[in-house]
Amino acid sequence: MYTVANRIGRLLEIRVASPFSVTDAMQLFKQIYKTMPRDKGQALVMADLRLLRIVDPEIIDIVAGYMRMDNPYVERNALLLPPSGALVSIQTERLLKAQGAESRRAFHNRKDAESWLGEACSAMEKARMKSFLDEK
Repeated sequence: MYTVANRIGRLLEIRVASPFSVTDAMQLFKQIYKTMPRDKGQALVMADLRLLRIVDPEIIDIVAGYMRMDNPYVERNALLLPPSGALVSIQTERLLKAQGAESRRAFHNRKDAESWLGEACSAMEKARMKSFLDEK
């Protein structure tokens, strides 16, 4: 289960929840490519993974490959992890290491994720990011 949207400026909103299959991962990145705000400069990506539980290791490999291809188009990417998802945290750290960009970071705390991504956002993008994260 996933959603992808670009409602304001360069902010790309991604939400991923369990269950999440290999097919979902491939479709997610097709949607990201269609939605990525490339004409506005590098994207600012907020990925809300708070409803994601365990992920098949094959999916991590697929997602890492897609993320490496996206690196030139992403200024910053905050991945907001589940509050008690130790396994998802380990998988996300593996994912970030595999794709090799300092512009992507994982957070357990919403305020930290908003603050770090918000450093690069306009006021309107910050407001939209807050609204996006308030949605369930």
